[in-house]
Amino acid sequence: MRSYATAVGNEIYKGLRFAWAERLQILIELPMFVIIMLFMGPIMGQAQQIVSGSLKWSLNSESTSILVAWFIPFMFFYLQVVKMFWRLVAERQAGTLEQVYLSPLPSWLVIAAGRVVAAVVETLIVAAGMFAIVRIIVPLHFHLMVSVLLPVLLMIVTAVGVSLLVAGATLIWGRIEMITESVLLLMFVGSVGAVPLVSLPDWWKTFGRILPVNTSLESLLGVLFQGRSATTLWGPGGLVWVLIVAAAYLAAGIFAVSLGGKIAKRRGTLSRY
Repeated sequence: MRSYATAVGNEIYKGLRFAWAERLQILIELPMFVIIMLFMGPIMGQAQQIVSGSLKWSLNSESTSILVAWFIPFMFFYLQVVKMFWRLVAERQAGTLEQVYLSPLPSWLVIAAGRVVAAVVETLIVAAGMFAIVRIIVPLHFHLMVSVLLPVLLMIVTAVGVSLLVAGATLIWGRIEMITESVLLLMFVGSVGAVPLVSLPDWWKTFGRILPVNTSLESLLGVLFQGRSATTLWGPGGLVWVLIVAAAYLAAGIFAVSLGGKIAKRRGTLSRY
């Protein structure tokens, strides 16, 4: 157990070192995130007013609160998936990726442990900064309760699964940044279906149910704004479907890393540019 704990601790420490090295990038991006929130706030859910030309450009507390609660989970997905990809690429080019397979732990656990804690810390910093700045301009209101931790935890599990899918593909093909960005763009656009401010066709909502961010996001928004229990089994954001999606993506990610590692070792490409 001591060797296992040491291996996990080392990977977490290394992940945090990577995150600290990129602190300036996070600080530069934070104002951009705030601007996006302040720009989208007055127009979300105002389709009729925009069409009629009677839109009053003002921030609404309820809609802005929903947008902040929607954007922060996506930001975690973004930080988890993109930084996972670039970390593996950097280690592949530096020739240190083979160390993953010297650990007593499964390769997928080593890879995941090295990124998820850093992604959580980075997201908390971004969320705190965004909340503090936006809160000065418009009041934000949430139904905060302990049960909100359940959808957040399942969201983290799902994000880890998606990032492991990307990691497996990176082990095989290397530079797949365009694919990674395309996947995240699809997740971003698709996640709009979980936002109650937007009306979308039924087929889009059905499609959104298989996207990784939507299921746990629906559960999170239900707890924060409708006072719904996170343990509600069925319905939008129901616990059963959230668990199925989280388990499916995690299992697929573990399989992808296992397969990608075997192929990379057979080709001898773990340290190739």
